[in-house]
Amino acid sequence: MNLDQLRTAVALLQHRTVNRTAAAQRLAPSSVSDRVRRLEAELGTPLFTRDRAGMHPTPAGRSYLLAAAEALEALDDAAEHLRAAPGLSVGAQASVADELLPAVLDDLSQSRPDLQVRLRPDPDRGRLLAALDRGEIDAAVLLDTGEHVGDLGFPKPTSALEYVDLRDIAMTVVAPPRHPLLGHQVSMEEIQRTGGLIGREPRCSFWMATQRWLGPDVDLTAVGGLAQVREWVATRRGIALLPEFAVQADLDSGRLARVDAQAPPLRLRLIWREDRGAAGRLRPLLYALAHA
Repeated sequence: MNLDQLRTAVALLQHRTVNRTAAAQRLAPSSVSDRVRRLEAELGTPLFTRDRAGMHPTPAGRSYLLAAAEALEALDDAAEHLRAAPGLSVGAQASVADELLPAVLDDLSQSRPDLQVRLRPDPDRGRLLAALDRGEIDAAVLLDTGEHVGDLGFPKPTSALEYVDLRDIAMTVVAPPRHPLLGHQVSMEEIQRTGGLIGREPRCSFWMATQRWLGPDVDLTAVGGLAQVREWVATRRGIALLPEFAVQADLDSGRLARVDAQAPPLRLRLIWREDRGAAGRLRPLLYALAHA
């Protein structure tokens, strides 16, 4: 099918008259009419009725041309993507995107200025995995653990996914200065007895890590974002299990203190759809993340 004919017929549906369509497409009015007639001949059915007042879409013609307009838009978007500089679209949980990835992407842009990496932060892991499933992003960077995607506790994706664990992310229990848990090695049982554990909310990786470490029945209080969790701990309203990278500045300043408890690490995991052939294009990002 001749796409020029199809574009002209879609334009006629939009502009309603042959003369306005001709002006918009910089064609002679006779060329507009000719293109539409040729398209109708190929389809074997009329798209428009003709009378002295002009050309009017048939009900079937209108339905067809609306669908054709969406298809043309998709083709144009694909062509634009094809012409664009080589790049990757990577989704990441908000804490990872804010704290870990900026320096990695800066280093990558220095070593591979030809490779554009578009970062898509999202606090909702489910939305990231859905975007990966739909092909809206090439890969996602998540905190997880275990042998399968979702072993940390979030719903397992239905798509066939590949992943590589880039490195361990140290987790630490933090408390306010002069807290009774400080100054000696602390067991899991002692933390459970002390209570006062706080977290972001049940879908959060840190919340799931706390439940995985201390058990699903551990008493946790949701207080909002990561900044709120740190604030609650600093103001002596509880303790929390958080990634070390998220509390390092507070530990260095003395605003928070590290509890001597052996919390298992999480894994920084790069995930992609195995059926989309992204592994080769992800290699530079894999290298940058692994050496960060």
